Amino acid sequence: MMIGIAVAALLLAAGNVKAQSGVERRTRTERPRDERYIDRADPRRESRYGAVERREPVLKVVDNIVIRSFERERFDSDRLKMADMIFSTGGLMTVAQITRVSTVFDYDSNRIKFLKKAYRNCVDPYNYYLVLVTLEYGSSRDKIMDYVLDDNYYSRNEVPVRKISSSDMSGIIKTLKNEPFDSRRGKLALMIVRTNVFTSRQIADMAKTYDFDSNRYKFLLNAYDRCIDPQNYLVAANTLEFSSNRNDLIRKISRR
Repeated sequence: MMIGIAVAALLLAAGNVKAQSGVERRTRTERPRDERYIDRADPRRESRYGAVERREPVLKVVDNIVIRSFERERFDSDRLKMADMIFSTGGLMTVAQITRVSTVFDYDSNRIKFLKKAYRNCVDPYNYYLVLVTLEYGSSRDKIMDYVLDDNYYSRNEVPVRKISSSDMSGIIKTLKNEPFDSRRGKLALMIVRTNVFTSRQIADMAKTYDFDSNRYKFLLNAYDRCIDPQNYLVAANTLEFSSNRNDLIRKISRR
């Protein structure tokens, strides 16, 4: 009888061990569905659980041989068709490439059409003000600046913002000084600050290129949001000649 009791106890213990090991196996093999989206160090585990490999998006910048194709075309209409084909397939251009293509157009009217098409397909839109040199007439430059300032594409999407270096700043100041009128200089400055960030000193240097204090005041009010050291913005505010404009600027900024 004692032997029978011992055998029964052994059988019960073995059953418990088997049941426990089954639970442990289920615990180890059952995984939440979200784990397939968790980054793993082992690529074999990624493959086993169906993880999606995360990669940086590849920019589809056209080859320079494509740019040379624009130069071989005889007519502006054909050049515009080529641009449509490139941009409709997700092709991108750098500002340097866009500038090069823009120069081969025969007429400013067609050049304007191309530059408008290229704006949303530009790798470095923070440099887009550089394409303006390819336009023959001031009215043409106005049209491109108005188009860029009215377009909200980069405000709805991620804007590739860039901090301006001292070497870049020299080119910007030269470009602003080359504009004969504050009205056009104001558009150009706003176009530049839209996708760049500046220090208070850099904004002050840009403000000094204006001829009239009222236009300088408008620029400083708009440029404040692109300043990376707002605690020093008095440096920019001090470029205003009239204390009334300076005090009004300080008052409006303090309320933000």
